[in-house]
Amino acid sequence: MVVKLELEPQVEPLFHPDSYGYRPGKSALAALAACRQRCWRYDWVVDLDIKGFFDNIEHNLMMHAVRKHTDNPWVLLYIERWAQSPG
Repeated sequence: MVVKLELEPQVEPLFHPDSYGYRPGKSALAALAACRQRCWRYDWVVDLDIKGFFDNIEHNLMMHAVRKHTDNPWVLLYIERWAQSPG
């Protein structure tokens, strides 16, 4: 939670407005409502499944991206440890 509180204000404005996962003020219900609304407007759907994404991401690339948004040593330390921890 401490890392979230430190990092979120810096990265939150960078996310796409239609990104709903784990975002403040966003919910699964809001995502479904947007989906329902768009299903009436468009004839096509893009479906993505990122199951296992964090199990397969290259940690050095992820940390490179994180360092673009913070140089706070304890934030970097915690994220590196989480990325390297087993399951």
